[in-house]
Amino acid sequence: MTEMLVATSGGHLTQLHMLRPRIASGTDVVWVTDATAQSTSLLAGERVIPLPNRPPRAYLGVLRDYLTLCGAFRRERIEHVYSTGAQMALSAMLAAKTFRVPFSYIESGTRVSELSATGRLLDHVPGVGRYVQYPFAANHHWKFALSVFEGFSVVPAVPGQDPPRVIVTVGGNAHYGFERLIRQLHSVIPADWSVLWQVGPSDVGDLGIQTVKSLPAARLRDEIAAADLVISHAGTGSILTALSLGKRPIVVPRRTAHGEHIDGHQNDLASYVASEGLAMVREADAITLEDLQESRRYRVLAAPESVPVQL
Repeated sequence: MTEMLVATSGGHLTQLHMLRPRIASGTDVVWVTDATAQSTSLLAGERVIPLPNRPPRAYLGVLRDYLTLCGAFRRERIEHVYSTGAQMALSAMLAAKTFRVPFSYIESGTRVSELSATGRLLDHVPGVGRYVQYPFAANHHWKFALSVFEGFSVVPAVPGQDPPRVIVTVGGNAHYGFERLIRQLHSVIPADWSVLWQVGPSDVGDLGIQTVKSLPAARLRDEIAAADLVISHAGTGSILTALSLGKRPIVVPRRTAHGEHIDGHQNDLASYVASEGLAMVREADAITLEDLQESRRYRVLAAPESVPVQL
């Protein structure tokens, strides 16, 4: 029997990959995601069913992807489907319903105070296992069982090498750039600091810096592990990768007013990690060199292994 794990690349996939040891009981797993440098690297050696990375709320695409997954259900003996979103979770849910297979949806850790568009739709679908990642967000429709942010702690540290190695990452979102952050950092980071700029679709070619759109997951992890400082957008994947590698990041929420995301959920996550002391949070236009120096004075102790849960 096979378990199906469904997540869009980026933070959704990072979360599901972290949660897999706790929710998938067996080793026979098939992944459903879109093909990016991150997903290809992270799922190397795994069985993967590729789906397109569609723009938000492309519901005709949801139906097309449903038909693709129905073919997978006919070929495989799927016993349970798990998803952390985003939109492709709807296609997987419809296929699971068609073939009478249990479907469990874990709302993204990005969603601290409100449900995503996918979560709001699934809130009205009977027979779906619905889970949030914060105890205070649970209600009669949504249960709390586990969270990707469990167990991390921050301790003081002596700053490392000088000039430092910096990683700037805005995640793997294919539809939204974050030019404000890149331009502000370019203006404050000293010229002798070593910087890896992972900029997604941000249009910053005029800055004269060497950038990469996306990095394989293994390469990005290696770079972050070797870095003295990590600066990222307020995306779960970027934050979790930094925390799991012992880095307390500077986190910058995207703003809808600047066309940087579809809604303001990144502000909720930024507020949460700041309240837990897991990150320094700043606005894109307000980051200073002093902020960068201050962030280097802390490190993160990795979360211990957590026990499996039955969803």
